[in-house]
Amino acid sequence: MKTIDLAAGLGISPQMVNKLKRQGMPSNSLEVAIAWRRSNLEPFRTKFSRIGGNTGKKYQPTPKAATAYTAEEINGVEKALTKLIPEIWFGQIGWLGTALREQAVTITAEQLIEAQALLFLIYMSVVDDLLKTESQYVMPPTLATRQGDEGYPQLIARLNQILSEESMR
Repeated sequence: MKTIDLAAGLGISPQMVNKLKRQGMPSNSLEVAIAWRRSNLEPFRTKFSRIGGNTGKKYQPTPKAATAYTAEEINGVEKALTKLIPEIWFGQIGWLGTALREQAVTITAEQLIEAQALLFLIYMSVVDDLLKTESQYVMPPTLATRQGDEGYPQLIARLNQILSEESMR
């Protein structure tokens, strides 16, 4: 039997057939070669035992299909990134204060507000890069509160309580 025909019947390359012939595989018939391979080769070194087999072709990742988003989907994502997430992530300054206190970071309430505002600015920059726009963001009220505003003393008092050791008890 020709090497190329045997290779096609076994589903391997002609080079592998020649290698197996040197190891003692008979090449006079396909059935005898299959039987020899089953009895002489380790099961996991053959394509029949591998998950997915072996096509003999190089792996080619499937190209990702281009996704076309509707204007409604884009507006939904933009709304989430510019309005909803800022309110959830950056409007709750107490979460950051609690995390810092639990890590034994000493920070004042005023520094906490500045840090959260800085994180919000970084977030806006990253989202604008992602969306390829300059979006309008809704600043969380806690970040918009400034010294001299009516709610500022209450905000500072609440943050000081969160940052203090007594709130851990």
